[in-house]
Amino acid sequence: MPIFSLASQSSTRAASFRNLLSVRPLLGLVAASMVLASGVCRAQDPSSGGDRTRYSIGAAVLLDKDGYRGVGTETLVVPGLAIQNKWVNLYGPQLDLRLVGDDKRSWWIGPRIEYRFDGYEKSDSVFFSGMADRKGGLFYGLAGSVELGNDFELEADYVTASSKDAGFSRGAVASVALSRSYQRGAWTIVPRIGLEFQSSRYVDYYYGVRPGEATVARPAYAGKSTWSPELGLLVRYRATPRQFVFANVNYERYADQIRKSPLMKSSGIPQVVLGYQYVLN
Repeated sequence: MPIFSLASQSSTRAASFRNLLSVRPLLGLVAASMVLASGVCRAQDPSSGGDRTRYSIGAAVLLDKDGYRGVGTETLVVPGLAIQNKWVNLYGPQLDLRLVGDDKRSWWIGPRIEYRFDGYEKSDSVFFSGMADRKGGLFYGLAGSVELGNDFELEADYVTASSKDAGFSRGAVASVALSRSYQRGAWTIVPRIGLEFQSSRYVDYYYGVRPGEATVARPAYAGKSTWSPELGLLVRYRATPRQFVFANVNYERYADQIRKSPLMKSSGIPQVVLGYQYVLN
């Protein structure tokens, strides 16, 4: 993300910045950043000028329990910055250029660039001994959103890895999500449901076991493309006109092609994000 100052893991090993972000916390990190970004617009009067650039700062605590064997719960403290106007939407490691859409951007489509912190290092678990690291990287593609009426919103994206790692492609991912916003005084509640597509190369890179890495306890495994369902709930409270606190709970159910990997021990990944936001203008 644009600014990081502190991070910690529940494991006792010394943690470097790279290690702290090595075990697929991106969905939770981006979700926290999106909360900061979306709050900028909702804190303003929609008619006050769509070309105005708005800024928000804050911090979030992410609790993330991944499904890799031998890897425990992560706790990350994430300072965040969001910048948003009619054309640009920056939240954390993700940048959207909303080049096509109506004047109020109730619908839009455009390029998306993001850095995904997926993967692991072999030092994260003894079960990864003898394996090559699986690294995150820069992904790019298209994204879009449309307001459907009655406070429903549909979002979708498709991004592919910009480079290979030692000749191995990181593949591509896509997602579609439907959410509805409920306003009750100072409270905002947003349940959502979605699907995430992972290409065969993506699943093979992050969840597969190459023939040269196979052991008796860790047989070779080749990944296949799949869809994973996801559920989430955002609750936000407006403490003052410019200050918000929020909680974001998310659960992604791994598809069979991921759960069957010898690297995995869990059927899904639960995440909880607790945060604070301050709108600057």
